[in-house]
Amino acid sequence: MCDLCELYGEPEVESGVWYLNPKNYARQMYRRRATGYAPSGTEANVEAQQFAGTGAREALRAMEEGPEAWAAFQKQAAERRARSDGSQVVPIRDAEKIIDLCSPIGLMHCVCRKGDRGVEERSPEEYTCMGMGVGMLKWERWPERYKGGVYFVNPDEAKEWLWKCDKLGYVHALMTFGVPYIGGFCQCEYPACGIIRSRLDFGYGLRKSHYVALVDYDKCNGCGVCAQRCQFGALKFEVTIDKANIDPFQCFGCGLCETACPTGAIYLKSRMGIPALSGVW
Repeated sequence: MCDLCELYGEPEVESGVWYLNPKNYARQMYRRRATGYAPSGTEANVEAQQFAGTGAREALRAMEEGPEAWAAFQKQAAERRARSDGSQVVPIRDAEKIIDLCSPIGLMHCVCRKGDRGVEERSPEEYTCMGMGVGMLKWERWPERYKGGVYFVNPDEAKEWLWKCDKLGYVHALMTFGVPYIGGFCQCEYPACGIIRSRLDFGYGLRKSHYVALVDYDKCNGCGVCAQRCQFGALKFEVTIDKANIDPFQCFGCGLCETACPTGAIYLKSRMGIPALSGVW
């Protein structure tokens, strides 16, 4: 299992997968507290937010300084991730289960897309980020983050929205706000997404999902639709065999290739069921 499952999953709940444990959506946020009180996990979460803002700059500096500095940065990033970063790719099959666990659910604009693309989403039809849990009852306290507004939806509407994002080719990625408390569900793409870029460009942050995509070559007709959907460079169209081919070590298990395949030739298999990949997160 991934490190978050070992820390925050429960064996009797969906095979111990951390984000399917209802307790991780139940942070107590409404309680009278003494002045200066800081809830458990806040320090780590603040560190994660600060690193998210400076991590790319630190990574570039380390790359310029040479192999030793780069190795030191990678070690530091891994330690920070273990303490405070809970972002992880989730395929649509698990995304729907997540929707049944959290409440309330609010849709909002994507801050990454605004910062990297200058695109500001200002209506429910445009929103590509989701906030979940009791934190959404306090959304108005952070006006800049929610500048485009918040649109609350019920579970069925949320699932419909997720499928719309999936059809557009957006990766589903969970976000925590004080590990292990899940508070957001990002729907984005490389290079507009900060967490995807952090992982692919600099090797820190976003975890791979609990699944790996594989191809049934007997069913693959070589249409190439799947190759247009992979954000992680794992899937290529092989001219030699005239079929799709997936590098399992590069695959993040987002499932976008699976949901687009017209012949059902691509399927997801548990990462833990493949010994060589069980520790590749």
